[in-house]
Amino acid sequence: MIKIGILGSTGSVGTQTLEIVRNFKDQIKVKLLGASKLSDALLSQIKEFKPDYVYVERGESEKIGNTKVIVGEENLNFLKDLDLDLFVIAIAGIKGILPTYILLESCKKVATANKEAIICLGELERGKYKNILPIDSEHSAIFQIIDRKGTENVRRIILTASGGPFLNIPLKDLENVTLSQTLNHPKWVMGKKITVDSATLMNKGLEVIEAHYLFDLPYEKIDVVVHPESIVHGMVEYTDGSVIANLSYPDMKIPISYALFYPERKFVNSNFLDFTKIKSLNFIQPDYEKFPLLKFAVECGKKGGMYPTLITVADEVVVNLYLQEKIKFLDIQKIVMEVVNSFSVEDVKNVKDLLDFIDKVQKYTLVVAKKYGSS
Repeated sequence: MIKIGILGSTGSVGTQTLEIVRNFKDQIKVKLLGASKLSDALLSQIKEFKPDYVYVERGESEKIGNTKVIVGEENLNFLKDLDLDLFVIAIAGIKGILPTYILLESCKKVATANKEAIICLGELERGKYKNILPIDSEHSAIFQIIDRKGTENVRRIILTASGGPFLNIPLKDLENVTLSQTLNHPKWVMGKKITVDSATLMNKGLEVIEAHYLFDLPYEKIDVVVHPESIVHGMVEYTDGSVIANLSYPDMKIPISYALFYPERKFVNSNFLDFTKIKSLNFIQPDYEKFPLLKFAVECGKKGGMYPTLITVADEVVVNLYLQEKIKFLDIQKIVMEVVNSFSVEDVKNVKDLLDFIDKVQKYTLVVAKKYGSS
């Protein structure tokens, strides 16, 4: 029996993880659930899966049946004492940093879809990333290809981007796109924040930084191509010229399942590729003029230090403003780039310094955003 914990269990990745658990109840036991609060969705999950522990960011400590509810980031250290086979980090955004740090410091096995934590902890925890199983489809693809073979003979890895909902819309028409248009992703069903990042291609820039830390590869060996069909999720080119690719229909349950049962593979659904029905696979150079945040994020990655954290945090704050419809779509890139270009970075030596730095960036980004109509 595989004992797991899921932090962020009511979100997109969390609920899909639990869908897999339902099909393998004789093999997986959920011992921990976590979310921001005791919502109806979380209470329903507690009733169904009967975990030993539930973590919420806010609320009251209590017991629900035999389940102990633990409240507040200040009490997250309880994770150190849990003897689980795998912790799934399905928390969105920078809220995933502290639990990821605690788990990595405790040498726990972590499956994560939280790129923000990987990026922001990159300078502190890189040596412990061997305990991470990536859930992002692109990084899972690269991991599945490389796995235990190492990267000595890797010439480059290639991450694919769908291009988002605005791939074929002219730059001049992006000025007035609506929030509903932005959230209408053509291929993937994801959380709102990552869907907006996909529309700006910032998500792919962050994934380049994430790949740098996860696979310990220089940026010169990480490329991006736009692949509208979203069939090829990642490719590895070797020094002999051969390329190995990971292909499947877009379905987050595949990388989630691979992380849960690693190194085994389990049946997820019957949505197998039929190559006779795939008319074409297209690969396009990204349009850096229309989507400047992709290139800008990679430049921040190459600068190193706190620049990856700076752009990650600024983007999260700005995207949240966009989701509240306080700014326009093109304001996202303007504000993020202004923040990064004007904020004074500083050295960070521990996780407390990191969290303090993040707090400063959040506040500064809100100040900058006010010039663009945000209240």
